[in-house]
This record gives sequence, C-alpha cells and structure tokens, in this order.
Amino acid sequence: MIEREIEFYDYGYDGEGVGKAGGKIIFVPCTLRGEIADVELTKKTSSFCKGRVVRLLRESPERQIPPCPYFGICGGCAFQHTSYSNELEIKKQLLSKQLAKVGYNSEITVVQSPLEYGYRNKIKLFVGYGAVGLKEKSSDRVVDIDNCKIASPMIDYAIKYIKNFIRGNNLYSKLSNVVLREENDFCTIEFVQRKKCEIDYQGLRLVLGEKYGIFESFGNEIIRGMRTLCTEEMGLQCEFSPRSFRQVNSGVCKLLYDKTVKSVVGKNVVNCYSGAGVLSGVLEKAGFNVTGIELGQTEHNDAQRLKELNGLNRLHNICGDAAEMLPKVGEKIDTLIVDPPRRGMSKDVCATIAKLNFKRMIYISCNSSTLVRDIQRIGNVKVESATLFDMFARTGEYETLVTLKK
Repeated sequence: MIEREIEFYDYGYDGEGVGKAGGKIIFVPCTLRGEIADVELTKKTSSFCKGRVVRLLRESPERQIPPCPYFGICGGCAFQHTSYSNELEIKKQLLSKQLAKVGYNSEITVVQSPLEYGYRNKIKLFVGYGAVGLKEKSSDRVVDIDNCKIASPMIDYAIKYIKNFIRGNNLYSKLSNVVLREENDFCTIEFVQRKKCEIDYQGLRLVLGEKYGIFESFGNEIIRGMRTLCTEEMGLQCEFSPRSFRQVNSGVCKLLYDKTVKSVVGKNVVNCYSGAGVLSGVLEKAGFNVTGIELGQTEHNDAQRLKELNGLNRLHNICGDAAEMLPKVGEKIDTLIVDPPRRGMSKDVCATIAKLNFKRMIYISCNSSTLVRDIQRIGNVKVESATLFDMFARTGEYETLVTLKK
C-alpha cells in the first residue's frame, strides 16, 4: 500500500523520519525533517506504521549522497544521507526529549567523534546461506557486503578475504558469524561455529599475515586458537580475553573516560559493571581509591590481570552482582559510577542504589531509554549535567554521560 505525500516533521528513536498517514504515526528511515515522500507501508499496527520511501518529492537542504553503496539496505548506519553536523543535532534533540522525562531541560554538551568513518574497532559479520555481511534493520536477512565504511581500515581490508575464504571452502552451514576486533595495529578474527567442526585456516593466515590472529568459538567457549590478547589501552598494560567487551570507538572512548575522571567528586569511587577494568585503572591512575564490581567471571579475571600488570594498589575488584555487593561498600562511596549494557540495570540494582549515600552518581549509557527508566526507578536522584558522546558515528546510536545527585 502506498501513502502519498507524507511530510516528515520529527525524528524517531533510531533517527527515522516521523510523519502521519491515515491519522497514524509513520516511521520511515533515511528521511529528514521537512521532506515529503510517497511511502510504501511495510508494517501496520493499531497505533503506528512503518514504511520505506518509493519517491522523494521534496528534499531537505541537509540531504547528501551516502558514500556507502549498502546504505538503506544494511541496517548498520542511519545517517549517511545527511551531514555529520545535522546528525549530531538530531541526536541531541532525541536525547533532550528523553531527559525531559526526568525533569532535565538544561544544556546538553555534544562531543563528536574524531572520525566520521573508519573508526569502528569491532564489527560482527553474519554468515547466511551464500552471503557474508550485516543484517537488514529489523530483519534476519544478511546483506552481502565487500566493505564497511565505518569499520577501521584493518577490519575493512580483511572483509573480502574472509568472504572469499568462506565461499571457497563452502563454510556457510558451519559458521554463524565472524567477529573482527582491532587493537593497536593487531586484528583478531573470531570464527563462531554453528556446530563444532575442524576448519583449516592456513590459507587465510597466509593471505592476511601476522597482524591478524584467528581463533574459534562455540557457544560461550573458545575452542581453538588465541585465548589472550596482550595490548595497551589508555596507557595501561592489558592481557584480555579476546572476547572481552571494549568500547568500539577508541577516540571517543578516551574523551569519555577523561570526562568521567573530571566528573568524580571525593576520593572513593565505586565502578559498577566495570568489565575488563580499563576505566577502573584510569581512575586509579588519576589518584582515586577504586572498587570495581563486575558480574562476569572472565571480565573480572581480566580486571585482576590489569591491576597486577600495572601495580594498581588503590584498586579493588569484586566479582558479583551489584545489588548484593554495593551495600558492602556503601559507606565508602563518594562517587558511584555505573556503565551497564544496553538493557540497563535490574530493578534490584536500582532499588539498592536508591538506599545508598553518595556525593555524586555518574551514569554512562548507550541506550537513553533504559537510562531514563533507571533514573525513574531509583527515584531520589536528579540530573545535574548531560553529555552526548558520539561513540557510534553515522549510526542511530550514541553514548550518554549524566551526573546525578541525591
């Protein structure tokens, strides 16, 4: 069904244009405020519709030609059709709407990515039947790609060789995805198997050379290849599991951690969801007494190695659930830092934080909707300041740092 002459007047959560069709809200990707288009409906519910442009009737002056041939098909990027400055303004408006729900209507500082393209140090390639690439938005269909504009040059270079390797050895049914991660001029390639099997990677190793390291996993287990990645991050010597979480934009990550350090008050810091311990290490080196709390055993082990390698005597790492561990250190908290995954914090953690006494809370989030939900759950905190870090340039996502007080 085609809806004629839809005018877009706003932006949705993922940056898609918002218009009205037949009295219902319609969300259409790759459109800009002020544009008019004929739209084919792709989804219809009782309260909203989704669609795609079949003919653009009026263009925004902010529109530009996307540099990537897969834009609009691949679900990775959301803003290649407009200038980077306009993308940042849209993201700022979206975050402003979210924070207004918790009573914050003051200024939002925006920190842009040093690189618009070629910044991403990690991507996941999905393996479909006859295709290797990224998925369509809201779909399991794999879009076959030869390159990725936002991936780092090292990762981008390897994509075509990985594709040729999978095609040449007919591995489509044996692999579910391939994860590439670059760390200081070295790139790991994780082949995730659908079922355990023997695969010979010698040809791929010869083509890519010694700056690429290959390992295999099945489920949550590394079954063959490298198990430790030795690197330097934020001035810290690290020995990570190659599967441990790190921020995907190194340039923005440094700016984010610098801001975090400057936002701390007092001397005693508790860092929840501390992961492999890099932020905890940065805080300790800045002179703070730090307690890191992390539920994942692998990440906790990484954080312990980081502590030992760098002689961080004011850092104490705890492996456990924050809801259970926070009361044990509650009397020592000047600044509480939380950096949870996209799903945010559990109700139990929010309830525990509501009972704590601290001078400041710093919430780092890659999902503004769960950020707002968690602030509402805690209940007795107020946003003091907000900073948007464009960790995911050209995509619909961004990182937020808010400081809160009781």
